Amino acid sequence: METKSLFTGVEHIGIKALEMEKAVQFYTEVLGFKFLHRIKPGEVELVFLELEGTVVELVEVADGQTFEDGVVNHLAIRVSDIFKAIEHLKNHHVELTASEPMSLGEGRYNFFFRGPNGEKLELYQG
Repeated sequence: METKSLFTGVEHIGIKALEMEKAVQFYTEVLGFKFLHRIKPGEVELVFLELEGTVVELVEVADGQTFEDGVVNHLAIRVSDIFKAIEHLKNHHVELTASEPMSLGEGRYNFFFRGPNGEKLELYQG
């Protein structure tokens, strides 16, 4: 069986949330994700959000659990105008890791910032 037919796309990207409501608010109000649903299949709550076909699963951090398996390296979000997107983040007092986007050549740019749990996020314009 070809790998191409076995692996067909990204189902979701899991990001741990220290404060679930703060994380949900950030992803929906600041970044424009759509709330899909919330479940609690065991001890931790899961919240599913979607942006243009990409699903993010916020995973509740319960009982002071640590991040032995990581938070996520980063989540890249496509934007139509990176400069306007950075201004939007500034207006929402988001932690930025740089002051200007980095040019990747040929009109492509990226810019890293932090989400409410310290997760590394990226804006990408291509």
